Amino acid sequence: MSETHQTAHQIAIEQQVVDQVYARLEVMRGQAKELTAEGHSRAASGPVAGLVERDAMVLRAAATLADLSGQEEGIVFGRLDFDDGDTYRIGRLGVRDENREPLVVDWRAPAAAPFYRATPGEPLGVARRRVITCVGPRVVGLDDDVLSQQDVDGVVGEGALLASLHRARGEHMRDIVTTIQREQDEAIRAPAAGVTLITGGPGTGKTQVALHRAAYLLYTDRGRFADGRVLVVGPSTVFTEYIGRVLPGLGEENVHLRAIGELFEGVVATRRDSAEVARSKGDLKMVRVLTELAWDTPPNAPEQLRALGADDLAKARLEIRRRCEAQGVRPNGARAEAARVLSDLLGGREVPDAFLNAWWPPLTPQDVLPAQHGEWTVDDVPLLDELAEILGMPERPTAARPEWQLRELRSGARLPESFVVSWSLNDGWQLFAPGLATPIALAGQAIENNNFWAAQRWAAAIVLREGHTVVSWGDGFDPYGEEGFVPVLAEPLPVAEVEEPVDDVYLHVILDEAQDLSPMECRMIARRAAHASMTILGDLGQATHPLAAGSWPELVKRLGRREARTLDLPTGYRVPQAIADVAARALPPGIEPTRSFRPGGTLTIRQVDDLAEAVAQETGTVIAADHLAAAVNAIPVSQVKGLEYDRVVLVEPADIVAAEPRGMNRLYVALTRAVAELVILHSKPLPAEVFDRTG
Repeated sequence: MSETHQTAHQIAIEQQVVDQVYARLEVMRGQAKELTAEGHSRAASGPVAGLVERDAMVLRAAATLADLSGQEEGIVFGRLDFDDGDTYRIGRLGVRDENREPLVVDWRAPAAAPFYRATPGEPLGVARRRVITCVGPRVVGLDDDVLSQQDVDGVVGEGALLASLHRARGEHMRDIVTTIQREQDEAIRAPAAGVTLITGGPGTGKTQVALHRAAYLLYTDRGRFADGRVLVVGPSTVFTEYIGRVLPGLGEENVHLRAIGELFEGVVATRRDSAEVARSKGDLKMVRVLTELAWDTPPNAPEQLRALGADDLAKARLEIRRRCEAQGVRPNGARAEAARVLSDLLGGREVPDAFLNAWWPPLTPQDVLPAQHGEWTVDDVPLLDELAEILGMPERPTAARPEWQLRELRSGARLPESFVVSWSLNDGWQLFAPGLATPIALAGQAIENNNFWAAQRWAAAIVLREGHTVVSWGDGFDPYGEEGFVPVLAEPLPVAEVEEPVDDVYLHVILDEAQDLSPMECRMIARRAAHASMTILGDLGQATHPLAAGSWPELVKRLGRREARTLDLPTGYRVPQAIADVAARALPPGIEPTRSFRPGGTLTIRQVDDLAEAVAQETGTVIAADHLAAAVNAIPVSQVKGLEYDRVVLVEPADIVAAEPRGMNRLYVALTRAVAELVILHSKPLPAEVFDRTG
């Protein structure tokens, strides 16, 4: 059989399996929808049992539907043939047939580990590992790795890893579930507890490992890590947008993905300060500076209170601070102490509220540290976060929420505080119970939409079954903001206490490109990781922040931890050898270059007179020093860390090196963004340390 016919025959075999899997998925979707409907009907079985059963069934069905809906692309991507004759298909989630036999093994399951860990030297019982490439439900390609000494029939392809490396990158980074190698798999499946440090140079797969690790942790301990308990932090918004589609493709959307400039609520910063300014803002000395600002007299504060002048008020402010710091009270909690100190100075007379509101107002970090030039920078974000910690929460009087706020539409459904009956175009009259965003009963179309009396009688009967008697009805709103009717009950429901919002509590924090974290950024992350285990990924060779840690133990200490288990990714799968060899010359002394797995690559160096004109004639992604980027229509070099492109046009390397203290590290980052072809355009002399030996 010819190679073409052999490949077509093997594709047909895999297509039969994929068709079976998609057919089974349709059945599973139908079952999930039926479970939802059955869950709603259980509400009629009793006042408590019906609600509990319904909630459990509806939540389970919703989770199943969410899993199934996010897995349309490449549901099956691998196959394992074992020496003993067993065969597994590997995919993005586990699928069983009607007899509970596995059709597809979830890539995160222990049974799938040999797909990533088996090697010719240690095959783990695997005779063949096959990568299956699909476009939607259609199988379009196969690549086999033979790991056994025995004969294997129907071998096709050129090897999974090399084949994947030959394919061009798209706009967004593809996940690497099909090409994870053993060292990467060990990092992904490392224990969740403690701190795991994963080091490696460009193209070793650190970012892919970070995202797959997030998905793996959720799979192995969903009860602990679900509900947004995993935080992934990247270096820039460009980076997070680039990788943002990977986790949904792996079956996980329940992860918080944030850039450093997005970690403070309400601020999205994308621009970095100059190296000199970043050094000042990133230094731990800023904690003391910010503390002084937080206790300082706010702008436009009054300077006179009856007989008390500016000097008296300044001394009073110092006394208030002294007392509060002794008691552990922060500025925004000091209003009562301020009133007492001022009252003592006034001989016991009461201090007017209007004066206190102006002299000791509740402050936000933005009040204390306003944005310069109307724009926050990434280096401002840890300062705002530190100020939030220093200022504390303002004292707030307990007050009932106004009616407009109760009606205000927000993102998603609000939980009702009482029963409410409303009309739905899809489901007819529906009844909601307190604290539930889904209806406990549906009347369907049996009662017309304008028959309010019949709807109220129907709802009153159900409310009575729940143990409450309806006396009358008033107007109200359902969880989705639709108008409805709220019952007046013979015995009012208990009033729920209004809880203050609390910050997200993360149980695992993943830091990508961690080598660039300043001391202040480490403090900001440590606050979010106070209850969390951590995964830290980075490459000291790409450290460009002027206050970057000089070693990994130093960084781990900055994050408030003592020790870490270290795993190294020494092999680069992305940067071709010709480019990697030149880039390695830009590495600082003492850092070992990454071993490149990819031969070849094209490097072209051209000296030109007009950079803008030369760039206009090129194709590919253009990268230049930040101050030059706009003039040549390029991506600023400070924004490309963690990204990869097929063809890169790098403009004026000398400007990149000269722009900052760690300019050579920045050049190393820029040189390692290309996965196939690198073109260097320059008008100034090239940095001799890197290019003098280039032929």
